[in-house]
Amino acid sequence: MKLVVWLGNPWQSYKATRHNIWATMLENFLDLEKVWELKYDNKWKAEMLTTEQFGDKVIFCFPQTYMNLSWESVWPLAKFYKIKSEDILVLHDEIDFVVGRTAFKKWWSAAWHNWLKSIISKLWTNDFYRVRIWVWRPATSNMVADYVLSTFKPNEKELIEEKFDEISDFILNFIKNEW
Repeated sequence: MKLVVWLGNPWQSYKATRHNIWATMLENFLDLEKVWELKYDNKWKAEMLTTEQFGDKVIFCFPQTYMNLSWESVWPLAKFYKIKSEDILVLHDEIDFVVGRTAFKKWWSAAWHNWLKSIISKLWTNDFYRVRIWVWRPATSNMVADYVLSTFKPNEKELIEEKFDEISDFILNFIKNEW
């Protein structure tokens, strides 16, 4: 069983922000792969979709909490379904990447990501996969919160759209165990 988690703030007012780049990626992936739609499940505090993909059960999860509370969905799901940490993929934004960069990797530290710190502390490991995509960095660190909640410029949107296929490939390779 696999768990694919998109991190973001679920409310409509955050939809087009840098912090919610994964909401856009999620919609594109589900449409691209014809996986259909997520439905809210109060038990897991998340929009969910459970499906069979390439002979494996896959849970797609978009926590409907603030990002810092994403563990409230991830940890109970992993515990209930006995999902091993190496079968979890978390997708999130990254301000420390240069424009256009994405990365698929295992064993990253949480760095400044409080949501990742909370997930790692609940799972008791950082031994899970992550896909990170740039949202760039503001000029000073005291601007980070406002910056990640701002919207993308038109040229940045184009760069993001160019990454849709690459991100879909990361997800599919994770599901197929072909990374």
